[in-house]
Amino acid sequence: MSLNRVVAITGCDSGLGWALAARSAREGLVTVAGMYRGSDTPAAKALEKLRVRPYPLDVTDAKSVEGFRDYVMSVITDNPRYKLYAVVNNAGIMTIGDYEWQTTNMIESTVNVNLLGAMRVASAFLPDLRRTVDGSSKPRIINIASHCGLHPLPALGPYSASKAGLLAWTRALRLEYWSHGVTAVAFLPGGFIGSSSIMSNQVALGNAMLEHLNEEQKSFYGKRIEALSKYLEFASKDTNFDALKDENIIETFVKALLDENPKELYKVESWRYMFYYNLLKLPLPEGVQHWLIKKFVNFPEGV
Repeated sequence: MSLNRVVAITGCDSGLGWALAARSAREGLVTVAGMYRGSDTPAAKALEKLRVRPYPLDVTDAKSVEGFRDYVMSVITDNPRYKLYAVVNNAGIMTIGDYEWQTTNMIESTVNVNLLGAMRVASAFLPDLRRTVDGSSKPRIINIASHCGLHPLPALGPYSASKAGLLAWTRALRLEYWSHGVTAVAFLPGGFIGSSSIMSNQVALGNAMLEHLNEEQKSFYGKRIEALSKYLEFASKDTNFDALKDENIIETFVKALLDENPKELYKVESWRYMFYYNLLKLPLPEGVQHWLIKKFVNFPEGV
């Protein structure tokens, strides 16, 4: 049955998206991978060897999203047994830095990719998903969210806001489409910074933050920004496109993808994530919350 199911996934150039596309194909699903860097890259070629179909996609561009949707539907038209089964909104970006440091472009880009990009893709595909409902399987939208959407963290304000919005919107979609046989699912993969290129531009972003501040702000924040950039430099290097090997993350995603009646939320939590995020749910004094968050984030002194 899986051989007839078509899955479209965004943000597949590296890290989580590449791993999800590869695993989807290995599960026997017809997989189309949206690639921001295009379909002529080593990452795209490696996916092609797994019988994934890479296609250029910029989720911030309505015409690009429309072209991606049209390509997915042409695959289905050319193969009458195929049916659109799932759309996975994985494309995402993250900038680390206090809200006042971030440029307007950084803030707007985070929301544009992480939340509005997912909405553009869903708007393009939801009518098609609704029309595929036949009782044999439950078509679905899977939105890749974050623990930051459950509890915001300092230096991740716009990112946390975009992911909190994504979670709220996923819940609304699930309620709206329940009677139509389509469902919406949120997937929280937990931490995997070392296996992703999501922070590859962090040093350049830190320099841009310093550049756009006025003299008073530079005097007040300059040393903190420089210290944070230096601390994050280790995570700011491009990793191999296939670096993510965490089977717990991938297997949990497979459940969200293939469960006959998927839950609203699937999440992967290390013991550290579980410990801190459960503590932060408690009605603790604000000072205690600040202390816990500082311990969890674990930035060096002076940041």
